[in-house]
Amino acid sequence: MNLAEDGDACRLLQRQASRQEAARQVLDVLQPLKRWQRFGEPRLCGAAAYGLLVVPDIDIEIYGDLRVESGFALLAAWAKDPAVRRALFINAVGEADAGLGWELRYHHQGVPWTVQMWLLAGDYDGPRSADLVGPMRSALDDVTRAAILRLKEALVERGAAYRSIDVYRAVLDHGVESVEEYDRWCRSYSSTGLINWRPAPSR
Repeated sequence: MNLAEDGDACRLLQRQASRQEAARQVLDVLQPLKRWQRFGEPRLCGAAAYGLLVVPDIDIEIYGDLRVESGFALLAAWAKDPAVRRALFINAVGEADAGLGWELRYHHQGVPWTVQMWLLAGDYDGPRSADLVGPMRSALDDVTRAAILRLKEALVERGAAYRSIDVYRAVLDHGVESVEEYDRWCRSYSSTGLINWRPAPSR
């Protein structure tokens, strides 16, 4: 694919770049990466870290002591911002990905952004989303990034539930390009629960 001649791919990348800029502005206002440094090692994860944003979600993992009061100390300040319309706490210490979660719903230029922050133990040995950031960035180029964005946008438009990591696996490992191909791929390869997957580096 010659992206210079593929108008659809260029528009996909431009839309993603606009979302990425909006995510940066949300992070600049809320400062979660800076504020969480008091309590551990915060890392930006997920689509915002890979340059694959389609829905307005920002994911952050923090590695430190599992102390409920840590997140609430930060939540009290965020909740005073009138643009923060919702704040949730999730206690998942008894689940497979044992941790504590806080979620903000922040309205930025008329768009509700979800900021999910998971506090995990410093020695957490399960699949870490933060550990996928480097391999994903190495695996992606403009062609595969456009293919993933095209598929994710189509799934969102259809209102279909999907796991982003399955979309990444389908495109990067198996060359899936359409929703129909993805539906067929899911019948054999879709995942549930935690998954420890890494893409091959881009050639």
